[in-house]
Amino acid sequence: MGKKETFILFLMSGLPLYGEISLGMLKSIEDNGKLNLLYKNTIVSCTPFGVVPLETMAKTSKECAQAVDTFYQNSPHERVFAKEHLIIGQSYHFEQITEGCLLYANGLETYSEMLLSRGIAMMDPKLDNREWKWRFMRAQQGAQRQKKGFHPTDKVKECLKKEK
Repeated sequence: MGKKETFILFLMSGLPLYGEISLGMLKSIEDNGKLNLLYKNTIVSCTPFGVVPLETMAKTSKECAQAVDTFYQNSPHERVFAKEHLIIGQSYHFEQITEGCLLYANGLETYSEMLLSRGIAMMDPKLDNREWKWRFMRAQQGAQRQKKGFHPTDKVKECLKKEK
C-alpha cells in the first residue's frame, strides 16, 4: 500500500459511519415508538432505529392491533415504558440515521436495545447493518430466553411481514 492509500485510510478512519452524535433535550413522548427531541431550537422526531415497536405493528392490521392490545392489557407498564424510563427535559445523546434515530438512553445502551431487551419491539427484518444487527439480536434473544414481552409467535411474524 502506497502513501496515498495510507493517507486516505487515515482520513476515512476518523469519519463517523452515519452522522454526528448530537445532544438533544427530550421534549415529549408520544408512545414507545416515537419521541420528540429539542435540538438547536427545532423539534426532531425520533423513531427507534432498527426495530419495529409494538405500536407500529399494531397499525398493520386489526388482528395485530388486537394482539398488541391484549399484551398491553396483561402488561400495562410496558405500554408506558418510555415514560417510566426516560425523563422529559433530560438531555440525551442521539444520532439521526435515515432509517430512524439512535437514542443513547442508558450509557452506551440505545433506546432500541432497551425496547428489544424488554420484548416490546422486534428487530426490523430489513435491518442491514452488521454492527447494530448483532447488538439488537443479542438484546432480542435475551428477552426471548427470559420470556419477556411480546414473543415471536406466528402472530408476531405475521405482523412483521405486514409492516414491510
